Amino acid sequence: MDPELFSLNGKKYLRAELLQVCSRKIKEAANNEDESTLYSFIYEWLSPSPVIDAVTSGSTGAPKRLSFGKQQATESARMTCSFLGITENMNLLLCLPAKYIAGKMMVVRAFTSGANLVTVPPSGNPLTGLADSIDFAAMVPLQVKQAISEPSTLEKFRSITNVIIGGAALPPSLEDTLASFPNRIYSTFAMTETLSHIALRRISGEGRSDLYELLNGVSISRDSRDCMVVSAPHIAAGPIVTNDVIAIKKEGYFQWLGRYDNVINSGGVKIYPEQLEASLAHLLPNRRFFIAALPDETLGQKTVMIVEGREPEISGEQKQAIAKLSGRYAAPKEYIYTGSFAETPNGKVNRKETLEAALNGLRLRGAV
Repeated sequence: MDPELFSLNGKKYLRAELLQVCSRKIKEAANNEDESTLYSFIYEWLSPSPVIDAVTSGSTGAPKRLSFGKQQATESARMTCSFLGITENMNLLLCLPAKYIAGKMMVVRAFTSGANLVTVPPSGNPLTGLADSIDFAAMVPLQVKQAISEPSTLEKFRSITNVIIGGAALPPSLEDTLASFPNRIYSTFAMTETLSHIALRRISGEGRSDLYELLNGVSISRDSRDCMVVSAPHIAAGPIVTNDVIAIKKEGYFQWLGRYDNVINSGGVKIYPEQLEASLAHLLPNRRFFIAALPDETLGQKTVMIVEGREPEISGEQKQAIAKLSGRYAAPKEYIYTGSFAETPNGKVNRKETLEAALNGLRLRGAV
């Protein structure tokens, strides 16, 4: 691979040539933010500066601006390309906004591996009108859902060799649908401090698993809270302490149990809401809900289910099925119905705000 040769939309460029293309495209795309941002980033990446700026997607809170080194991004890209077997003869699809880290890293992966970068405007279904065969794509759950829901793009999606899904919570129903797909589809485990994902979990085919596999060069341990501590010397200066509770099953693999700040201690038993929600999702396929905790004199904390929409209420038969699957301590002791859930900027449920709104609604109705 020639480090001074770059492939973009099927055409190869020398560094100087691509810089000229970027300058022209930036001027032409003055009223097209997505295209202007893309070519501005490519220009920035090819420039001598060792540092670039980025914005996080806000997957765990409000989007943040940060700077990171190009060498750091290059190492992260190499780790992903090595894991997936990406080479210079392949096509990588960029269908995410280049203003965010996720979009920028697809550019870096293509340029680092020598692969051809295929760019399409970010949209709900980025496969519409796509003619190229794709070897690797990064998408958010909404894009995947729309792509497989439309007959014209379903087969296109199934033909993409490697797909990674991140940027927002992966609905259990969507994961179940993708389980039988023939291509290699992964859920990502990522954090701001490492720029991109540090582990991938296969959710399709025979390799489907509930365990995340670490990328080469990444190691983990657990602190006193059972939370993950990440060591990735090529992309982070020191250990990264997270609030993600995990179980290390074997070397190089872990199971994500949930966020430490969401853990419920009911009668001395630790309950991980995210795990419980995933196991119950098929019982309430058309309702959004989450598991939370309220104070309890006997148990210390009791589990409650917060349900979006006041009508219809969960039936007695459904509650019996939920209780049976949850077990004695984890079964919801109360069902609280509320209006539309509050969401974070990237579409995740804001548990704290939604719970507060639900409880305030109960108080106004004199139910508490």
